Amino acid sequence: MNHYITEIEEECEINLNWYYHFSKYNLEIYKNILEEGIKCGHLLNRTHCGKNNGPFYISLTKLTIPDNDLFLSYMSNCYLYHSFILDNINPIECENFITHKEYKQYRNTEDKRRYSSYLFGEYQYYYFIKSNLIKGIQYDLYSCLVNEQEGTYMYNLSIKEVLQLIDLLEELNLDIPIYDYSRRDKTLVHKINKEKFKYYQKKV
Repeated sequence: MNHYITEIEEECEINLNWYYHFSKYNLEIYKNILEEGIKCGHLLNRTHCGKNNGPFYISLTKLTIPDNDLFLSYMSNCYLYHSFILDNINPIECENFITHKEYKQYRNTEDKRRYSSYLFGEYQYYYFIKSNLIKGIQYDLYSCLVNEQEGTYMYNLSIKEVLQLIDLLEELNLDIPIYDYSRRDKTLVHKINKEKFKYYQKKV
């Protein structure tokens, strides 16, 4: 396992100014986001639009150091979903000191006062995020490999999805890096070498 991972990943440093939009893996949804950007629920004609963000806002989160607080938005989601990494945006930082009853009065409006049930780490962006602001994709490959090796499928990850994602980026002619945060140490993570990963998978 260690030899395999060191051949296909290299350590790199991430930017603490990045924001993350978590999304369950769906090939068609990912293709739409990479081509057209991230849309709010209103643009997607959704009836139910998230817990806090409502129809006009897109829910985001941000990494902080230290990050061991159980209520941190990022830490609550990073093992459940993959994420699009965003840069050069200025979202609204959510508040958490108002009651949910008060918030319900305007959560489905375009009001700029936004609420989060987390102590900190959740942000919201109004309406639409252009696809050229996507600077990377977080996909925890190491956890995925451990899952398949040990048969302990604790996370929503699969090797097949990683291969599909790499093929999709090639199809769209996008040179977007895929980052593995499985063994993150503060700002140090690993970047997947997509060509080497595909090569090793052919040998399996």
